[in-house]
Amino acid sequence: MARELADRMLDHGADGPSFDSIVATGANSAVPHHRPTDAELHTGDLVKLDFGALIDGYHSDMTRTFVIGKPADWQRDLYDLVAASQAAGRAALRIGAEVSAVDAAARSVVEDAGRGEEFLHGLGHGVGLEIHEAPSLAKTGEGTLSAGMAVTVEPGVYLSGKGGVRIEDTLVVRDGDPELLTLTTKQLVVV
Repeated sequence: MARELADRMLDHGADGPSFDSIVATGANSAVPHHRPTDAELHTGDLVKLDFGALIDGYHSDMTRTFVIGKPADWQRDLYDLVAASQAAGRAALRIGAEVSAVDAAARSVVEDAGRGEEFLHGLGHGVGLEIHEAPSLAKTGEGTLSAGMAVTVEPGVYLSGKGGVRIEDTLVVRDGDPELLTLTTKQLVVV
């Protein structure tokens, strides 16, 4: 799947991938930065795809999680929780917002659901000429958002040995609502 993603990006005009794509299925989807293996896809698996394209020196980044076959209740609940967290993080993207406050807006949704310990990384990062740039949207992040910054908002909740969900968009901080650059659906896709 990782090779197919890379080929499709090239076929659509990319200079190449922004980074080594993450393709994680089943319990491996609970590993935030899992490296692709030859694992087979099975009915009932969550599948996490984190990838981006490089074009004219600029990087992109997005993550989507889908499920193979009818989702179990816990999978749908987990997905809905991460979607709510991501919406809160996106809503907090404002000019002048403290980056740690943006992280807190998304993280509090997960913590309020009793799953704070399973949100294992910062909320996001800057993206542009490098795949990971300042600012760092994290608990320990410092600084404020400025107009024109391109950042990711990518909460994830990971149930060790079971599966995980991450939903990531890249957005540009603007006066008013941020500009969404990743236009793929954020609904739970069942294949």
